Amino acid sequence: MEHLWFDLGGCAGGTQLEIQLRGSSARVCLMDASEYQAYLDGDEYEYHGGFFDFTPLVLEVPHDDDWYLVVDSYHGRIKVKYEEIFD
Repeated sequence: MEHLWFDLGGCAGGTQLEIQLRGSSARVCLMDASEYQAYLDGDEYEYHGGFFDFTPLVLEVPHDDDWYLVVDSYHGRIKVKYEEIFD
């Protein structure tokens, strides 16, 4: 399964991430560690996000946990940048 992934580490609920995609549209998923493991194992999993063909997009961390940002796209065609938004 082709995907890019970024280990965000521990994030507090309410943290907002601005994500920029270049080169392709993609499914962008914010997952906690257990959901990411289910994704890797091919099991059912839940995520926050969706399919996006525009950027920048903003995803909000729903609760305190360790989080992963997963981008389903052919890694040779897409560039991903992300940063935390501070008010």
